[in-house]
Amino acid sequence: MSKENDYKTFIEDEIQFYLREAGFNPREKELFKLRVYEGKTLWECCDIMGYSSRTVDRINKSLKHKIFKAAPMYYRGCSCKYK
Repeated sequence: MSKENDYKTFIEDEIQFYLREAGFNPREKELFKLRVYEGKTLWECCDIMGYSSRTVDRINKSLKHKIFKAAPMYYRGCSCKYK
């Protein structure tokens, strides 16, 4: 499991777009917020969320998949409607 935070380069507009459009379930949304807003590592998220490292890794993989799936919509300008 990577300890690196892949989400710290998102701007606020991107964060709000992904929270609305990526279709996160509650666990993915919680992990996303911990990683983006608080800058937590996956190991720290395990402790905070009360899950094993393997479970958090699975949640993170699912979260990344949903972000990559929604990303083309963001870059085509669909996020402008949220401003």
